[in-house]
Amino acid sequence: MMNEGWNRNLERLAFGTLVALLLSPVVAQGLWRPLVHVLGPAGTAGHVTGSALVIGGAMALVTAWNPARTPLLALGVGALVAIGASFGFSLGLPGLLTLMIVTIAMGFLMRRLFTQLPTSLDGLAKRHKLLTALYVLLAVASVVSSARLSIFIGDSSRVEQQVLPGEKFLETHSCLTAYVQAATLSRQRVDNLYAHKWWHGSHGFPPAEPGVENPYRPFVLDYFAYPSPFLLIMAPLAPWEGDFLAQRALWFGLSSLLLVVGLWVVARWIDGPGAHRVLLLAPIFFGSMPVLATLQIGNFQIAVVVISVLAMVAFDRNRHVMGGALLALTILSKLSPGLLGIVLLVQRRFRSAVWTAGFGLLFLALSVLTIGVNPIQSFLTHTLPRISSGEAFSFLDDTPFNILTNMGPFGLPFKLQLMGFDVGDPWVLARRIGRVYTVVLVVVAILAARRTGDRRTQAITWMSVLVLAALQSPFAPLYTTIGLLWAITLLSAEVRRFRDGLALVFLWLVLTVIPPIRLSLLVGYTLLQSAFTIGIPIWLIVRTGRSSSKPSAVEP
Repeated sequence: MMNEGWNRNLERLAFGTLVALLLSPVVAQGLWRPLVHVLGPAGTAGHVTGSALVIGGAMALVTAWNPARTPLLALGVGALVAIGASFGFSLGLPGLLTLMIVTIAMGFLMRRLFTQLPTSLDGLAKRHKLLTALYVLLAVASVVSSARLSIFIGDSSRVEQQVLPGEKFLETHSCLTAYVQAATLSRQRVDNLYAHKWWHGSHGFPPAEPGVENPYRPFVLDYFAYPSPFLLIMAPLAPWEGDFLAQRALWFGLSSLLLVVGLWVVARWIDGPGAHRVLLLAPIFFGSMPVLATLQIGNFQIAVVVISVLAMVAFDRNRHVMGGALLALTILSKLSPGLLGIVLLVQRRFRSAVWTAGFGLLFLALSVLTIGVNPIQSFLTHTLPRISSGEAFSFLDDTPFNILTNMGPFGLPFKLQLMGFDVGDPWVLARRIGRVYTVVLVVVAILAARRTGDRRTQAITWMSVLVLAALQSPFAPLYTTIGLLWAITLLSAEVRRFRDGLALVFLWLVLTVIPPIRLSLLVGYTLLQSAFTIGIPIWLIVRTGRSSSKPSAVEP
């Protein structure tokens, strides 16, 4: 009977197991460090991750046998593994509680996942054996990469487990340090939390004064350049103030789960033939290097893209209150999603725009009540002009690494200069390009508002708008391409011929791979990356290509 149940939906069993193996270490490491902070140290991050993987895989297999009748059996198996691992690896109470929560979470998730997976997955493995073999390889790589990262999140000394072992910058860089530092300064009610004196020791600033301890070791302090209402989002980390490693783990867990929710909601919301391809590619996207690297450094960009897209999905479902709250939160936190506000206005979706504005005022009021009016004034008068001029990113041209990793139009003159071209003062030219790009953004937003199509086309348009908006920053690292990479997974539904699929693979590789070539060639390669990062989203918005509502000639 067990084999019969598994054979009936082999693809759904495999996909559910893949999801369990990806999520169980994420949940575990999001919990373990915070629990260690409360209950005391016990065990190792490696043993916690390994035990979580066993729990996730075992519960997926048991649940897949008969999703409707085996919830208690699955929970029992998971609990036995949790108890055995806790005693066998001396994980103590923090480890036991972590693994028991992983068991409950996986039990809840697996039962619902198997019953909601589309039947269009059934039989794909037999019909497409070569693609299935390739998918399995990518899936295994995703699981291994995410599991390794979870170990590094739980134990910052395990640098060999980070996304790119040996990359010193990623090894010690954490955007979360800036968020935590700003939240701490806001609670202290300093006059200007953006003032340079609070950020000595961060990238591009003078070193910290002798004797001043770095509370974020082994990570280097980053600089904070977000609007102050963003600090409302930091509330869940406040109970762990003073323990940055616990805050980092919790932030990683929350960010990862938010991404998973966004991938699931969008994959199930879109329609049309081939839409199940988007669902299949979601775990591969999650386990890709750019996504995992962004989760590792704790940057908020993934959350910005996911929350903004979920807001637009909510508007489409006539859930204006939820959509307004989500979009207002991202606009006040990062500004760039405000371009979607232009889209709403041009489309005459005034109810959605009003709810967004209303929640914006509410969040602004909450920010004033909690941290005062000074941070908002300081951002508008001190930081925002410096962001616009690029002064806030004075390190932009310090090293070839900073120049090469900047995907935004503002960085183009610096790359050209690095190649040997005479551009005069690159800062002057960059500011002119930035002003022109702002006008282009408004035009593109209007074009995006006039773009019609099915749900998948709309989602691609929103993601493209968010990528272009993020590139307006004078310094736009590789994580700004996250929205474009997500859009590529949605474009997979349009693949009808081999060359179409090959083109998407080529685009993905260009955006994510930096080859080990000499500097002169590398600058040219990153110029190509910048051109694709800017040009492809614009093309996706203005194109009159095939609608995904047309029948597909080839099933994936």
